[in-house]
Amino acid sequence: MGIKDKALAFSRKFKLDSHHAIERFGVFFGAFAVTGAIVIGASGASAYQAGRDSLSQTALYTSDFKTSKTNLDGSVDGVYTNKSGNKALVMMHFGPTAQISYNAADYKAFLLGSNTSLKSEPVSTSGVSGSFYAFGSTGYVGVLLNAERPFDRQVLNLTVRANAELTTPGAEQRQSSDKLAGDETFSKYDQWRVFFNPGASGAQKIGALDATTFDPAQAYYEVALKEKETEARNALDQKLVEMRANLTQIRSYTSDLQTTKIDGLFLRPPIVPALIAADKITGFSAAEAKNGISTLSLQTKYVVPGGFDLNWRAGNVYDGYLDAVVPAGQSYAQFFTKKRDENPDPTSQQISGMQWILSDGTSLAKDYQSSDVTMRPLMNIMNNLSQAYQNYSRNKSLYETDLSLDLLRLDVGLRDVQSNSTIRDDMGFLTALH
Repeated sequence: MGIKDKALAFSRKFKLDSHHAIERFGVFFGAFAVTGAIVIGASGASAYQAGRDSLSQTALYTSDFKTSKTNLDGSVDGVYTNKSGNKALVMMHFGPTAQISYNAADYKAFLLGSNTSLKSEPVSTSGVSGSFYAFGSTGYVGVLLNAERPFDRQVLNLTVRANAELTTPGAEQRQSSDKLAGDETFSKYDQWRVFFNPGASGAQKIGALDATTFDPAQAYYEVALKEKETEARNALDQKLVEMRANLTQIRSYTSDLQTTKIDGLFLRPPIVPALIAADKITGFSAAEAKNGISTLSLQTKYVVPGGFDLNWRAGNVYDGYLDAVVPAGQSYAQFFTKKRDENPDPTSQQISGMQWILSDGTSLAKDYQSSDVTMRPLMNIMNNLSQAYQNYSRNKSLYETDLSLDLLRLDVGLRDVQSNSTIRDDMGFLTALH
């Protein structure tokens, strides 16, 4: 049998010839149908599992919002829970210029459950009650939910209503807001809506919710201030690193004064302003320390005018810095006003007026030209040393004024929350659909 005959026999045996085209199409179609069913089934299972994974992990579905009538922009900082999972705090804030009521009694809330498509359903977690907090005049507000047991993994729909409208929108704004709201109550009342899932693993845990009594100041510190405090402390620490480098440069250039001579002439060490003359930076940077914790510290006899003698490493914003820096018998408002009115730092003027005297009593800066080639080595030392003093002076001023003030401002904000927070925790605040 030839090759051609063998090929024909093979085709007839496996029904690959033209006489079995319809049967062959049926087999192929069936195979594709089965394969398609497997793919579709796998896709459906994958989508279902993805929905379950999202529900188990995603705690916040709304990152910002706009009030329905006054059109004020707000942000949701996050959803925070306790270790037991039966308390949840939804923390929100408005911009610094937003005109909102700081009285918690002016707010009311409604709570619904939602499916993964954000369609309303009853709240599955039983016994949910709530309270509202206005954190002083900071623009931060929060809804604290308490449940009889840990929250289920369910998307919750929280609508907050502001009964006091301090801003009047135009007609065009109201029409735009109504369309976005999708609920007639959003055109009648000034409201906003947040979707969140307190039972998800992505909900952050904070110590304020594990305390026996909820402290608004502690919650505000953990949510709104702690990260800013870390940034402020890092900036102070970095400035100490720069100041130490400046002092190292000063020592190096000062030693060059003794070894650099031109025809027997040398430059005498200048008189350094008292504000910086005895300064030292002690300790180790984070990169140098074995435990990775910086211990750098400024040792100085003088604080620049308008600056603060702040031992910031020894405390934190929640424990407070103001009591340590504000003199007895003076309010912190008076203290800051006095600091603001102090004369500007005179150190830079003193440095620019430093005298650079040669060993023969003449002035290098006044009696010689910068273009004088013969004096160039001494000119270079003078310029380098002068610049190092200026850099250190500028960095010290920033360290003791602006950067220290950034940390103290956080303390002032916390004092506002401690003194002026309001709460609404009566039965009429929260209406929950179970």
